Amino acid sequence: MVSTENRSVLLRHLFTGAGAAVFVFAYGWLLITVTTEIAPSRDPGAPKISLWAAALPPLAAITLARLVSPRKPIPRPLTGLPRSRLLKETWTLAGAALLLALMMPIAQGLLYQLAKILFLLVVPLAAFRLIRGKDAKASAIPAPVTWLAPLPAVAAWFLLSQVGPLAVPLTQELPDPIMLIAGSLITLLTASILEEVFYRAWLQTRLEVLYGRWPAIIAQALLFALMHSSRLHPDALLTSLATIVAFQGVFGLMLGYLWARYRNIWVIFFIHTMTNLILVPMLMALL
Repeated sequence: MVSTENRSVLLRHLFTGAGAAVFVFAYGWLLITVTTEIAPSRDPGAPKISLWAAALPPLAAITLARLVSPRKPIPRPLTGLPRSRLLKETWTLAGAALLLALMMPIAQGLLYQLAKILFLLVVPLAAFRLIRGKDAKASAIPAPVTWLAPLPAVAAWFLLSQVGPLAVPLTQELPDPIMLIAGSLITLLTASILEEVFYRAWLQTRLEVLYGRWPAIIAQALLFALMHSSRLHPDALLTSLATIVAFQGVFGLMLGYLWARYRNIWVIFFIHTMTNLILVPMLMALL
C-alpha cells in the first residue's frame, strides 16, 4: 500500500513530467509545422525571432543558476502558515490568473491594463485581507540575501537575448518621445513589477510550499504563458498556443527558477524590464 507521503511525491513527479512534456510538445509542434520563427510581441509589425532565440537565453540562465549556488541560506517564507489558509490563497490566485487569461483576448487598450490591475493586484490583496484578516506579515516579500550569485545567469541571459545575434532587431518606428516614456512607465508598473509580484512572489511561493519547487515553477510558468492568450488565433489555435508556451512559458520558467534559487525580486524585475522596454535595441541600433 502506497503511503500518503509516497503518493504525494509520485504526484509531484507526474506533474513535473507532464509539465515538461508540454514544453517539449510546444517546440516539437512548431518544428513539425515548420514554424521556425515566432513573434514575441502582439504589437503590429513586431519582428519575429527564431526558436533558438526564444529558448537559448533562458536555458543558459537556468543552467548557470543551477551551477552557482547562493552562499547564504535562502529564506522560505510562508512555511509557517496553516495549510488550509495557504490552499485558499493559492487557489484564489490561480483562479485570478485563469480569469485574466480568459479576459485577455477581448481586453484592448485601457481595458487591458485595468484587467491586469484587477486580477493581479486588487483581487489578491482583497483575498489576503479576507482570508488572513489583519495579519499581513506573511504576504511580505523577503529582502534579498544574495546579489552576486545571480549575476552569471543574468549576464548570460542579457548578452544572448539583448546584445548578441539572437537579440530582437528594432524594426518598428518609434512613437513620440512623450508617448514612449508614458508607455514605458505603464509597462514597467503593470508588467515588469506587477506580473513578477503576482506570478513569482505570490503564486509560485505558495505553490512551492504546498506542492514542491518544480511543480510550482512549471505551474506558474504555464499560467504566465496563458496570460498572453490575446495572441491565440482560432484558425491556428495549436500553433499559437505552442508559440506562447515556447516564448512566454520558457521565459516564465527562467524567472521562476531564478526566484526559487535566489529569492531576489530585483533580479527578476530587471530581466522583465529589459524584455519589455526597447532601450537596449535602441542603443544597439545607434551603435
